[in-house]
Amino acid sequence: MNPAPADGVIHPVYLPFTEQQLADHFAQVASGDPGDHLAYYRASAARAAALEASPPTGTPAEKRRAIRWGRQMEKDERFWVATTLMRLLHAPNPVTLLAETLRSCLGDTPPDSLSSWEAALGEKQFVYFEASLPSPTGYRHQLARQLNERILVPYLREAAKQSGQALEGPTKTDALLICPDTGFAVVFEAKVISDISTGVQFDVLRNQIARTIDVMLDPNPHLQPPLSERRPERTCFVLITPEIFRENLEGRLYGWLLPAYQRDPGLLQRHLPHRQLADLESVPKRLGWLTWEDCNRLYPGACPWFQHGKPEAEVSD
Repeated sequence: MNPAPADGVIHPVYLPFTEQQLADHFAQVASGDPGDHLAYYRASAARAAALEASPPTGTPAEKRRAIRWGRQMEKDERFWVATTLMRLLHAPNPVTLLAETLRSCLGDTPPDSLSSWEAALGEKQFVYFEASLPSPTGYRHQLARQLNERILVPYLREAAKQSGQALEGPTKTDALLICPDTGFAVVFEAKVISDISTGVQFDVLRNQIARTIDVMLDPNPHLQPPLSERRPERTCFVLITPEIFRENLEGRLYGWLLPAYQRDPGLLQRHLPHRQLADLESVPKRLGWLTWEDCNRLYPGACPWFQHGKPEAEVSD
């Protein structure tokens, strides 16, 4: 399936697909309408159209605020990851493209004795945006025993004690590739300008990469299919960022953390103390770093904004 004609798409550069095409990439849940997600993209595209139709007026500061608000999608991970992965998935040769993409960031060997990336992908591939994976029970149980250590603010500590086991909600993935034939899956964490978060409400040490790895290591039999068919031992984590941050690792916290996790499962175990080291030994080989530029080289046009110049420097995070 190719992107729709320009007059029917959400945005001609940053999301060149129709609302129906995008809606197909939100997972079915027990309650709620996957189409509810569309409001966010629709509103952002409407602001961009309004800005283009009517340039801002007022003081320089007011103009800058209007431009930042109207051109938010130029740095919005939700738009970048949706367009890039949909371009790959809806290309004429999606399995070949996806396999080559995974090979470029995860090496030649798929997890759990799968013979090739093509074999891992199977006959059917689904990509879901903003799919939620439940918080691991083991983590919540351990956190409940460490509230005094992990929460520095008194009123938050009191709120945590009143919440019982509801100490961490589901983790919303930027994108989830799942292949129900094989149970293979990839959790994508997308970044443009922002860095990873370094804590959650009730845990100052819960960094975003460790949290995402943690949730991918548990099965989810109670989710709706095909999410329920994901096999943790066949699940990988891939960070997608601009190439400049992979070339300059010190520029972002993830530039330090992800390579460290790839080298040392012991460090990951220290950050996930409710996990046994033996259970984490295979994880480093399932962690990859991909760039938007990689995707665009593998499939020219996967990131259409690169054909229109770099994102505007004036749009700050």
